[in-house]
Amino acid sequence: MKKVFYIFAALMIAACSTPGEKSEKDLQKQVDEVYSRLSINDKAAQLFGFYPNELITDGKLDLELCRQKIPYGVGHICQCTSSLDMDADQIRQLVKDIQDYLVNETPAGIPAIVHDEALAGLTAKGATSYPQAIGIACTWNPELLKQKTTLTAGKMRAVGQQLALSPMVDLIRNANWSRIEESCGEDPYLTAAMGAAFVQGLQSKGFREGVAATTKHFLGYGGANTLPWKEIYEEVLYPHEAIIRTAGSTSLMTSYDKFRSQYAVASDTLIRHILRDYLHYDGLVVTDYYAMNQNDNSGKIENLKRYAVEAIKAGNDLEFPDNECYRLIPQLIEEGVLTEKDIEPSVKRALLMKARAGLLDKSPKLFEEGPLDLDPSESRQTAYELAAQSIVLLKNNGELPLAEGKTVAVVGPNANSIWSMLGDYTFQSMQKFFFNHDVDESALPVETFLEAFSAKYPGKVAYERGCDWSSINDMQIMKGGDARTRLLPVRRLESDERTDWDAAVSLASESDIVIAAMGENVFLCGENRSRSSIRLPGEQEQFV
Repeated sequence: MKKVFYIFAALMIAACSTPGEKSEKDLQKQVDEVYSRLSINDKAAQLFGFYPNELITDGKLDLELCRQKIPYGVGHICQCTSSLDMDADQIRQLVKDIQDYLVNETPAGIPAIVHDEALAGLTAKGATSYPQAIGIACTWNPELLKQKTTLTAGKMRAVGQQLALSPMVDLIRNANWSRIEESCGEDPYLTAAMGAAFVQGLQSKGFREGVAATTKHFLGYGGANTLPWKEIYEEVLYPHEAIIRTAGSTSLMTSYDKFRSQYAVASDTLIRHILRDYLHYDGLVVTDYYAMNQNDNSGKIENLKRYAVEAIKAGNDLEFPDNECYRLIPQLIEEGVLTEKDIEPSVKRALLMKARAGLLDKSPKLFEEGPLDLDPSESRQTAYELAAQSIVLLKNNGELPLAEGKTVAVVGPNANSIWSMLGDYTFQSMQKFFFNHDVDESALPVETFLEAFSAKYPGKVAYERGCDWSSINDMQIMKGGDARTRLLPVRRLESDERTDWDAAVSLASESDIVIAAMGENVFLCGENRSRSSIRLPGEQEQFV
C-alpha cells in the first residue's frame, strides 16, 4: 500500500455535520429548552460521571443504589466496558438498564453519555485490540489509522457508547516518561496528522452514528509544560490546534500536571486564555480521572469546595470519573460562593454534546439491536496491517529473511507472554492494572511470539526463557495521577515458566540463529509506572 502523509488535504477540510443531523442553531435551541426546566441539582448532576460498578449488585443494575447515589441523574457513565468483565450482550443490557432508570426515574429524565478509552480500539471483553499509538505512528499512514477509528466508533456505538477518551496527542519531551507508548512521540507534525486522522475516523459518521473524540492532555504533559512560550505555542500546542481547527474535536481533557504554577484542571491561563480565547474552542473541557483534587487526597471538605470553585471559574466543565468535588456545587451556590451563571456555560456544553449525539431526542438511539460481533474479520485485518506497517527494521546483515533448514533458538522474557503483546489501555491491561481483576486470556485469543514463530517454522524452533523481565526496583509508582495505579506494586508480573540462564545460553550456542525477545511489559511501562532508565530492564542486557 502506498503510504500518504499529509496534514490536510484532509486537515484543510473542517468537520461538518453529516446528512440527517440537526443544525447547530436547532441543537442550541433544544439545549436552551432543556436547561430552562432543570433544577440546580439537575444541572449539577450533568457535570460529573459515575462508575457503573457502584450501581451493580450481583452483576445487575441495582435500582435502589441508583436512587441513593444518582437521584438527580448523572452526566456520564465512566469506563463501562473496560471496568467490567462482561461480554457485549451483558454490557448492552447494563447500558439499557442504566438509561431506562435515568429517563424514567430521575426528575430531568436525561440519558447519560457513556464513555471509555479507545486508544487500542473498543476497550471491551472480546473486542479487537489494535497496536499501541507509538507503533501506529511508525506507519506514517493516517488513512489506515482513520480506518481503524472508524471501525472502533461503530463498535462503541453498538454497545451504547457515544464518547471516546482518545486520542492522546501529548508532545513528548522526556524520553523516560512512562506514557510514551500512548503517544505519537516527539514530532509535532506527525502527532498533528495522526491525531487529526484519529478524530476524523471516530467522528466520520457524525455524532448521531459515530463517536465524539476527546483530545488529551492539555497542555504540556510528557515533560513539556515548562518549556519557553515560543516552543509551547509553535510545537506543544500545535497538535491540539490542528485537531481543533480542522478535525473538529468536541471534547478536550486537561492533564494531571501543573502548567507553570497552576494545576491544568483549574488553569485560567490554559483554559480561558489559550483554549477559549486564542483557539476559540467551544467544546467540552473535562478532567482526567481523579485530577480534580489536585493531588490532595486528604478529603477535607473545605479543600474540595475550593477545587470545585477554582475549576468552574477557570472554565473546566466536567469532573471525571465521579463527583468528589462537583457534588458540592448546589451547596456552593446556596452559600453564595458560586452562582447559577457560573455553571450555566458548562451545563449547556454538557447538554449540547448530548443533543449532538441524539440523546435529548424523544426516542434516542442508545445502542445497536441484534447480534454483536466485536472482533470481525475487517477489524482483525486492519489491526494486522497497522502492526505490519509499524515495524521498523534498524539493520539487516543478511540474515533476513531466514534461510530454510536452520535451527532457531528463541529466548527472552517477552517470547512467550501475552503481556508483551498488549500495551496499556487494552482491555486486558486495564482489567489487570486499573481494576485488579483476574484476566480471562481466552476472551480474545492473543498469540505469543513463540507460538506464532513456531507455527511458521515447525520443528525448527527451541525455546528457553533465560531471564526475568526486571529487577524488584526497576519501576516505581509516581505520585499523583490515577489513584488506581497505586495498587501496582502488589501486582508485579513475572512468568511461572522455568527461567534458566545457563540453559538458554547453552541452547543459543547450539543453534544457527538466536532470536532474543527482550524489553518491557505492561507492568514496567504505562500510566504512573516510572523507570529510572530507558535501557533494557533487569539483567536483560547482560543476558543478551
